[in-house]
Amino acid sequence: MEELFLTLLFLSVYPYGIYPAVVYGMSRLFSDVWCKGVVRPSVTIIISVYNEEKGIGEKIKNTLSLEYPQELLEILVISDGSTDKTNEIVSGIKDPRLILRFFSERSGKTACLNRVVPDAKGDIILFTDANSIFPSDVLFKLVRNFYDQDVGSVTGWTKYVEEGKKKETTGIYSWLEMQTKYWESLISSCVGADGAIFAIRKSLYKPLDAQDINDFVIPLHVLRQGKRVVLDPEIYCFENLSKGQGDEFRRQTRITNRTLRAILRHPRFLNPFSYGAFSFFLFSHKLLRFLVPFFIAGAFIVNLLLLNNSMMYVGFLFIQLLLLGLGLVNLMGKLEGRLTNLCKIFLITLFAQFTGWIRRFRGISDTTWTPQR
Repeated sequence: MEELFLTLLFLSVYPYGIYPAVVYGMSRLFSDVWCKGVVRPSVTIIISVYNEEKGIGEKIKNTLSLEYPQELLEILVISDGSTDKTNEIVSGIKDPRLILRFFSERSGKTACLNRVVPDAKGDIILFTDANSIFPSDVLFKLVRNFYDQDVGSVTGWTKYVEEGKKKETTGIYSWLEMQTKYWESLISSCVGADGAIFAIRKSLYKPLDAQDINDFVIPLHVLRQGKRVVLDPEIYCFENLSKGQGDEFRRQTRITNRTLRAILRHPRFLNPFSYGAFSFFLFSHKLLRFLVPFFIAGAFIVNLLLLNNSMMYVGFLFIQLLLLGLGLVNLMGKLEGRLTNLCKIFLITLFAQFTGWIRRFRGISDTTWTPQR
């Protein structure tokens, strides 16, 4: 029983605390850095939208102002059944680089990409969202990674700011996620991409199942074709912090559900004899992380059964209850602080992951998503 408790405790901590340290050490021992150089490929930026009238004007203005040769840039706005003024706003902006593709029947972002990507003119396709704002030099920094012919996809990361303010509020979780993917990239390929800012060579795009989560499955297709997927820390976008805890919970639930579906549909990537270190990354970074709610629940139950064995288990139980309590009081808005906020984020993530599993087993796809803006 004690060995079971220690095993469950280790598995609870491993994906978030131990794995990043392991992959960091691996990146120092087995580094295989990709080359960067000056290249100027044609680029198509695809902005996927659904009822984004509040922010689409700012997004397009930001995209049109990016530093890159105008003749090499195309901007495609995919409107997936928008019913507000999104289409009207986009149509009202006159620029030869800007194209609106409107689909009256809503089918989900992935299905729209299948329709639009084959017609894109760019050699490089950059995927982004309506609420993601780019630095002016992002394209120059992005395309230099494609100088290396072994690189098939490049992702950046998201920095969060408070709405109406310029102060960055990116938390430790987002920062650690970015660093972990970067360390994975230094060895072979990172697991998944940031849907707000990632690019692919158009020649590597393969049609997706309509229920696929594109920012996870597209990189898998790139890997299957023998190319690398890398994160460049100098490539990033800005987004406003989520306004509500419910929004974040729904987002994490959807990501868990759809990523689990992708892993179950592509089990070959867990085979280390075929995909080497990436299989270890996928197992540790995604699969074990999604299982953490069950590891923690199991450790808690076994901890209760071991209370009479030693005061050490009383201490373990106290720590678990303390962290739970700190997260709950922060959720209720009664105790602010870095530790309590971290506990709150962790609680939301755990419950979202558990809910994602339930929805996966119930066969719910979460294909479409309504922005809470």
